This record gives sequence, structure tokens and C-alpha cells, in this order.
Amino acid sequence: MKKATIYSIVLAVIIILGYLGSFLILPPASWTGDPSAFHWTLANSVLYTLLHIGAAVLFLVGVGAYKATLRTAYIQIAIGVILAGAGLAQVVILNIFNLIQTPWVQDGGVMIPFVLAGVMIYLGTRAMAKLVNVRSIFTNIWVVSSLTALAVVLVSLVPHGSSSLPETFFDISNAISVGDIVLYLVSLILVLQIKRHSGVYYTESMAWLSLGLMGSVVITTSILLGTLITGNVPAGYLLDVFVIIGGLVYLKAGQSFAKTKEL
Repeated sequence: MKKATIYSIVLAVIIILGYLGSFLILPPASWTGDPSAFHWTLANSVLYTLLHIGAAVLFLVGVGAYKATLRTAYIQIAIGVILAGAGLAQVVILNIFNLIQTPWVQDGGVMIPFVLAGVMIYLGTRAMAKLVNVRSIFTNIWVVSSLTALAVVLVSLVPHGSSSLPETFFDISNAISVGDIVLYLVSLILVLQIKRHSGVYYTESMAWLSLGLMGSVVITTSILLGTLITGNVPAGYLLDVFVIIGGLVYLKAGQSFAKTKEL
């Protein structure tokens, strides 16, 4: 049995056990809602966190078969995927354990994983694009930084709903969301260009990675729009479903890369 298949099976077992095991955790004393709501919220958080971590593991399974430059790109993308899942999971955990008023949230530390996720995924796709000689303005860090800064300025000027969050944190949160949207979108464009340059050997891997990035763009855009309209970070089972689907797509992308060996 191939290594990628073995890892996929082991990860599937861990993900399922982690998801089911989360239903055994008792609600904290601070939880005032329906216990079933606590369990479903926590279980979904555990699920998409494990999916993203599993995807990163699969990205790294076959990394030893690649040249150093390509290996670095895969590692950066894997770290970005982990941080994206961890960032989403911590928001849920902070809510269900009533930790919104902690300094980590109020001072904006909660957004750090999201910042790093977008940056790492972009750096990884940029490295891959340069390796296969993709000619694009989006491999220029100064161009991408300028686009990101422009998007941040524009979103700060958009009127928004009344928020219970401190205005500074609210603005920082939206700035990071729109920054991530730009980085995910630029990464998506680069991956589509890489797909055209790399030939059929990498077609499946790049297709799944592009779908994962599309999902990240859609999810982050939905969060940003919901935050601007309502004044609060949106949450709910529908968003959980989208994030879980996104995690599954990244998991499949990781498996595809794990099965692909450099010629």
C-alpha cells in the first residue's frame, strides 16, 4: 500500500474519532444555551481544524521527493493551511468558552493566525510560480502589498452595522479579512497559471488546490460582508458547513500532492 494511502486512512480515522470524541466534552459552566448547541458547535470546530491539519500533513508526506525550492513552497502552503484551520477554530472556542473579553481578543491577537495563513499560502504559491517560470505581476511582493494596502483602506471607508466590539479591533479584523481575500485571490490566480505551465502531471493536484483557494476566497468574503452588515463576526451551522467543505477540499489537494512525485 502506498504511503499516501496509508496516511490518508490513518488521518481519516483520527478525524472521525476526534469529531465523535468532542461530543463527550461537557459544556463549561459559562455556557447558558442548549447543551446540544455546544456539542455541535465544538464538534464542527474540531472537524474542520483536523481536516486542515490533515491536509497539511498530506502536503508534507511526499515533500522529500522534491527539490529544495519546491519543498520550501509546499511547507509554506502546509503551514498556511494549518493556520487557517486553527484561526477559524479558535474563534469558535473563544465564543463557546466566553473568552471574548480576554486581552488576546480585545488586543487583536486572535487575528494573528489569519494574517500568517494568508501570507504563508501566498509565499508558497509565489515560490511555485517562480519555479515554473510563470510571468505574472502577482509574483511581485510590492505589487501585492500595494493591492492589499489599497483594499484595506477602501474597506475601512465602508459604513458598517453597530458592533459590540471595540472600534479598533473591529477595523483591524476587517482589514485582516480583506487582506486575506487579496492574498487568497492572488494565490488562486498564480495556481491557475502554474497549472497551465506544469503540464498534465500536476493537473489534478493544482485543480484541487485551486478549488481550496476558491473556497477560502468565498468563505473569507462572506465573513467580511457579514461583519460589515451586522457589526459582528458571522457564525452558524451554514458557515460551518462551508468551512468543513473547504477543509475536505484542502485534504483532497494534500492527498493529490502526496501521490505526485517529481519527474
